[in-house]
Amino acid sequence: MISGDPRTLTELYAGSALDVASGEMAMEALRGARPKYPRPFRGSTIFAVSAGATAAWFLAIIQYAPIDQDGRAQGSIRGAPGMIFAKIGETWKASVADVQAPIPHSALGTVDSTMSTPLSDEHYLMAASAIAVAYTGYLNELSAGHEPDVPFPTGLNSFAWQFTRIAWPPGSIATARFSFVVDTPEVAAYSITSGIIKVPEVVLFVVRRTVVIKPRQGCLVRRQADLQWSDIVPPGSFSAVTLNSVSVLAATVPLNSADTSQGRELIDISAGIDDVGATVAKC
Repeated sequence: MISGDPRTLTELYAGSALDVASGEMAMEALRGARPKYPRPFRGSTIFAVSAGATAAWFLAIIQYAPIDQDGRAQGSIRGAPGMIFAKIGETWKASVADVQAPIPHSALGTVDSTMSTPLSDEHYLMAASAIAVAYTGYLNELSAGHEPDVPFPTGLNSFAWQFTRIAWPPGSIATARFSFVVDTPEVAAYSITSGIIKVPEVVLFVVRRTVVIKPRQGCLVRRQADLQWSDIVPPGSFSAVTLNSVSVLAATVPLNSADTSQGRELIDISAGIDDVGATVAKC
């Protein structure tokens, strides 16, 4: 990222993480900017279900020092979003970026915990293999104006509400047609154990969103200094914009206790949204 050479990204990233990194670099180029200094490394926290050479993946949260305008490292420490690394060939590469995973789970109230292999699917509210498809289907239904009964959070504060909308342009001047597809149905699955207490399973999966935006009349205009549009959209006048985004979702799946006294149990969802590309049709 510091070199600004997109050819170097393949040495560090793969899969959807490569698309996210390439999108970030494209946004830097459109803004006419480039990171001037590296961020000094200050440490990392690694999560893995199994240790040693047989591990299929691990999750890393990198800590770094922010820098001031003169390039001097500050005393505070910040943490980047998590990245899932997978062994590709003989190299561990970031295959999934911007992981908003609940690690450790808030139910523990402590960082003294370990990751373990989940229980078999019948112990949980929904099978791990079904979550990605079920949630993506829900997103498509929701974006089409339907509100199906699902075991996921709904309403204005839910991630689904955020993911099935765009901030700009508003509906008064443009139409937006959404579609969602599963990229990776199960990047990783694990439970977090504290002592003998096994808390909900966490399933990580990747979804890709495509939004086709068209003006209700005239053209869509993106000016250089316009901060309302996504940074991945170049300046210009367009008859259509197709926006492509990646989201890494962490689904927290509770054990199927069959206890409905406190209301229906829900599969919690946390995620971020990364715009990775835009295709435009000029007016």
